[in-house]
Amino acid sequence: MLSPNNFFINLLNHYNRDLLENIKIIETLNNSKIARLATVDPANKQPYIVPVVFVFDGNNIFIPIDDKPKKTMNSDQLKRVKNIQKNHNISFLIDTYDDNDWNNLAYLMIQGKAGIVNVVNDTDTIKKAHFLLSEKYAQYKKQIVEMGDTCIVIDIQKTISWKYSPN
Repeated sequence: MLSPNNFFINLLNHYNRDLLENIKIIETLNNSKIARLATVDPANKQPYIVPVVFVFDGNNIFIPIDDKPKKTMNSDQLKRVKNIQKNHNISFLIDTYDDNDWNNLAYLMIQGKAGIVNVVNDTDTIKKAHFLLSEKYAQYKKQIVEMGDTCIVIDIQKTISWKYSPN
C-alpha cells in the first residue's frame, strides 16, 4: 500500500473526514482492480462511461490507454480521450458488490479534472504509471498487454463514499 501523503492531508483539510474514512479511501484506491470512468460527450452533453483499470500514486489516478484491441488504433480518436480534451471534468467510480452479503455494498466516487499525457509531453509520468501498473496487474508485468505510450491522469477534486449500513 502506498503511504498517505499530500492527497491524504488534502482529504483531512478539505473534506473534513475522520482518519479511518481517509484510510479506507486510500485502501479502496490501492486495492480495487477495476473502476468506471465517466466523461462528458461535448456533442450531446451526455455522460460517457467505460470500465477501466487504474493505479493511484498517492496523489493522482492513472488510467492507461493500452494496446488492447479497440475500434480505433489511434488513442487520440478514443471517445474518452476526445471527451477529456474538450472537457476535463470527470467522475470515477469504484463499487463493491457482494450478492451474498449486502453488508459489503459500498462505493467510492471521485470527481476531478483529467488530462492526457504521453511519452512526447511527459515521459516521467508515463514511466511512473507504467511501473505502478505493472506492479498492480500481472497482465502488464508479464507483458500480455502492452501499456501504450498514453495515459489519462486524474487530479482528485472531491470524494464521495458510501457503505451499506442496516441502521
